[in-house]
Amino acid sequence: MMGGMQIGRVPLVGRQADLDALRDEIAAVGSEGRAVVVSGDAGMGKTRLLRDFTESLDEGVIVLHGASVDSGSGPAPLTAITDLLRDLVDALGVDAVREAAGPAADALGVLVPALADSPGDAERLADVVVETFSNLARTHRLVVIIEDLHWSDSTTCEIAARLVRRAAVLPLFVLLSYRTDDVGRGHPLRPVLAELDRARLLTHRPLARLSPAEVGALATAVHGDTLAAEVLLDIAARSDGIPFYVEELASFSGERLPISLRDVLLLRYERLDAEARRFTRVLATGGVEVADPVLRAVFEGEESALEAAVRSAVDAQVVVIRDDAYAFRHALMQEAVYAELLPTERTRLHTAYAVAWEAAAPTARVLADIAHHWRAAHVPDRALAAAVAAQRAASGASAWSTAAEAGERALELWDAVTDPETVSGTTRVKLLRRTSAALVSANRNDRALAFAREAVALWPEEDVVGRADMLGDLATIEFQAGVSDGVESIEQALAILEDDPRHDVQRAGLLLSSARVHMLNGRQSLGTEVAARAHATAEPAATAGDRFAAEILVQALLIAATCRTTAGDESGLALFAQARAQAGGFVRAMMRYYINYSNALMLVGRYEEAVAVAREGHEYGRTHVADLGPLVMIEANMIEAHIYAGRLREAEELGALLPMVEPGLYSAFLRERLVCLAIWRGRIDGAEAALEAARLELDMFGAYEFQTRFGMAYDLGELALARGDAREALSHARAAWETPAGGVLALPLTAVAARAVAMLRERGEDADIEPYRAVLASFADWPVTPLWAAVFAAELGEGSWGSAVDAAGPAYVRAYARVRRGEEVLAAGDRTAAREILSAAAAYAAELGADGLAARAQEVMTDAGLAGVAPRSVLTAREEQVLELVAEGLSNGQIAERLYISVKTVSVHVSAILRKLEAPSRTAAAAIYRRTAA
Repeated sequence: MMGGMQIGRVPLVGRQADLDALRDEIAAVGSEGRAVVVSGDAGMGKTRLLRDFTESLDEGVIVLHGASVDSGSGPAPLTAITDLLRDLVDALGVDAVREAAGPAADALGVLVPALADSPGDAERLADVVVETFSNLARTHRLVVIIEDLHWSDSTTCEIAARLVRRAAVLPLFVLLSYRTDDVGRGHPLRPVLAELDRARLLTHRPLARLSPAEVGALATAVHGDTLAAEVLLDIAARSDGIPFYVEELASFSGERLPISLRDVLLLRYERLDAEARRFTRVLATGGVEVADPVLRAVFEGEESALEAAVRSAVDAQVVVIRDDAYAFRHALMQEAVYAELLPTERTRLHTAYAVAWEAAAPTARVLADIAHHWRAAHVPDRALAAAVAAQRAASGASAWSTAAEAGERALELWDAVTDPETVSGTTRVKLLRRTSAALVSANRNDRALAFAREAVALWPEEDVVGRADMLGDLATIEFQAGVSDGVESIEQALAILEDDPRHDVQRAGLLLSSARVHMLNGRQSLGTEVAARAHATAEPAATAGDRFAAEILVQALLIAATCRTTAGDESGLALFAQARAQAGGFVRAMMRYYINYSNALMLVGRYEEAVAVAREGHEYGRTHVADLGPLVMIEANMIEAHIYAGRLREAEELGALLPMVEPGLYSAFLRERLVCLAIWRGRIDGAEAALEAARLELDMFGAYEFQTRFGMAYDLGELALARGDAREALSHARAAWETPAGGVLALPLTAVAARAVAMLRERGEDADIEPYRAVLASFADWPVTPLWAAVFAAELGEGSWGSAVDAAGPAYVRAYARVRRGEEVLAAGDRTAAREILSAAAAYAAELGADGLAARAQEVMTDAGLAGVAPRSVLTAREEQVLELVAEGLSNGQIAERLYISVKTVSVHVSAILRKLEAPSRTAAAAIYRRTAA
């Protein structure tokens, strides 16, 4: 029935520049990919642009297309990902897809049953999907298209963001689209797009409205005949340049049309016969798109009548056929037709849809649809039951946004039901608690906080244990949301438990939360003390076999170990081994071990071991943990360990592969580390921009997390020094001695202070350096202190840079010391030795990925006449043009626009320039240009 249904093609007008831009982007795909997002209001022609683009691709390209769908009660979970996987199976076959997915391929069966030999792990779905596409991108030319991201659930959004990040390091082309008018200030898609923008991983292609001339061309093409000038002017004025409106108006140019869009949209509908109109009303009640079996169950009448009605609607360009489903040609058409339903008709059809969906497998999407339809049918009890069931199913599939929205919907219905607890099988406070938990897992911390506070306010006073648990949840959410450290809520929970020995285990858990807060806020001594209390409180129950109490013992040891190590006491490392021996079988404790121990290893300069531990923890976490928080933190530690070990490019690649997450405690720490990475890579402007974009988040969470706070102080100090502002650098470095919270994290700030004071002294000014000297003395026996002490002395002219070259500590700092050693020897007049040292320093810095340091070493040699720089005459005329623009600081994309060539061509020219000039980076090439142009 569906095979012969087609829609007349309307030419693409006013979008040639957009189409060319997409073609240039895909042409630029080489060893690295590209990611583009097309945006615009409803009716701007996003889908048509993407259609024409994909139809122009070579036959060897595999196009995978998916679209998110609104179920009526929120995002329908994973519809776009399901579409992508089905396209992949159609293109390559089940066996090839399963091979690419690897051992976890069965997880894909959650969406496409043919891909599973046995029940898969839904919690690993996002990871498996991303890995599958990544593996296939290495051997196939893949184009992944996800439309209508404004309707995506959190898992789909996460997968899309991760694919965009993979495109930065793999030959993958990712093309996204969304409605700008549906993505308001509070929409969860906004921070995702903002973060991808900050990371410069995504090219935006917003669609502009058509000019009057373009409106005329499109209207004429749609109508088929020449239209009078006054008619075209009328259409241009009333359509406001929106292509869909132009098409609708031009289709009925012989009639006087109402001004309102709804009436314009309904013109096609009103010209249908009675059965076709009835069919479209049935379809509109089901949503923008409805599967054929479901619509058949709802549509009353013979199959021949349904077929005739569908054909009529398709021929009139009201409805399109998408595989085995019917959909409106435009979402606005569905809204307009739905508004035509009589109240009784809506109730009857929503009831029929609810009954029809109840016969289907109870997936999260199906249950969400059932809840929506019963709610619209004014049957609140059945809607409530379905919404609660939808929340449970969505949580099980890790579709946290859907779970949260289902919970919110259930809470809205609660008071409309006579006996909601019996109907739903839960209580309001428990529903509030589950909804707040789903919101936290979806990283929507502000909403989670509101529900958690309501749950605490409503929790029955007589339920002491439940109320204390909820206060503990609230404390965690407060800390994650950055509104407080949560200590007050913990103290309230402890107070209501009193000293009743029956609650010792619960009390120990709360003490553990308190100790963790103190640890994260830099109150190491207090953290150690409270952890010891938690350990002592839980020990009797643990001895008696209570597993929860036994895990508290392990977690308390880990907190004590972390506090001691951070405070400069190496005995804390031995406690990690003790905790690891007891942590087997406790997933949360194991993740805390991997996170905290890898961090402790970095503090003592054992970076390779830290990388190994973090990598092991990452693999463990992917296997055992569904929540994003611990995974983000262990991935952040992997990045940080790579940075310190001197693998800056690898750290950058790892950063590009991270799932995106909304602002929160863990993401703030990660963002700060990536700012530090940008500084050490020599990308000062990028670091400034990233820090400025994330400053509000970093300030908010840095107030309660000392690593972020001290990391920011270092970053801000380094950036101030790069600008030549020594006073500002000192204002940030003073955190090293003003508060003891930083522990050994204060050591890098002593180097910032020393360089700032040296700069001041060169200008005839001075500042007190002694507090920083005292900081170094207080950690004199710490493994990495010799490096920082050597840098401190050398910056102030109190020692040689040679003492810092081979000391244990971050590879970047040793590379910096090598460059400064070369400068030192050059200043002493030994040009031969200086050239040797600086050449080696440039090579070492380039090996690390410290492009700024490599460029600095090269510049010193060039200025001193020590470097044999290739003459610019070896460059072609076009390469000269490109080099000039590189020296201006333009990106490849900006150079392409300036010279009217493709981005890929610019990339080829830049590679040739670096090779011919023997420059380790763009920065070095720009420096050579400036020297030879002078």
